[in-house]
Amino acid sequence: MIFYFSGTGNSKWVAEELAAKLNDNIIFIPKAKKEYKLSENEKIGFVFPIYAWSAPKCVFDFIQQVHFENYKNNYTYFVCTCHTQTGKIDSIMKKTLKAYGLDCHAGFFLKMPNNYLLAPFVHTDSEEKQLSLVARAEMELKTIINFINNNERIFNVKAGIGSALLSMIGHPLFEKFMTVKGFYVTEACNQCGICEKVCPVNNIRVTTKPIWANRCELCQACLNYCPQQAIQYGHYTKNKKRYAFSKTLLTGNPPSL
Repeated sequence: MIFYFSGTGNSKWVAEELAAKLNDNIIFIPKAKKEYKLSENEKIGFVFPIYAWSAPKCVFDFIQQVHFENYKNNYTYFVCTCHTQTGKIDSIMKKTLKAYGLDCHAGFFLKMPNNYLLAPFVHTDSEEKQLSLVARAEMELKTIINFINNNERIFNVKAGIGSALLSMIGHPLFEKFMTVKGFYVTEACNQCGICEKVCPVNNIRVTTKPIWANRCELCQACLNYCPQQAIQYGHYTKNKKRYAFSKTLLTGNPPSL
């Protein structure tokens, strides 16, 4: 079984590809149950994006709460999607899973198009680069699938310079200071409700305008999927092109939102 979290679709696509090639099932973490019964030799997979050199909070919350009946050191792996650096996600996942009685046998990284806009001088990729990144990810995913099929014990992530410090300090700072208070809505909002529908953790309610609660994962689905680009975050996102995964990236056609 493959548990995944995704905001703008990169990790969802990876989870779907893994499930199709491994003849497995995918389960969306925000809708997952708290107990699962494993069959003999059944694999456990986690797929998620990297947010500030670590995994989204909901991934750790799920690991803390879930129980696997019949667990007998079943092969457990993760695949993370990221545009730049993963930080020490390999060590973090090993430690987190171990704390709740699970071993982590393998971990992989796929570089995908950027959707992170909440920083100065950071933009989405050009359409040409998006196509190139997804094409490369498709090729690398084939290798990852072979590793998983063969129960290979391997970790291939992109830690980056100062990764331990970034994961240990940068991620907590991200969670502390990057909050829903940064979101605001411009007059371009037409109350279409798309932001409410795409929020993976049901954190948005649209009355006259979107209202954010306090369960935000900073996945930026609301911001990137808004057809009017009416959702902004501080002064960082103005005039920046949005991104969400589209299957047109797999066919060579330019993506559209």
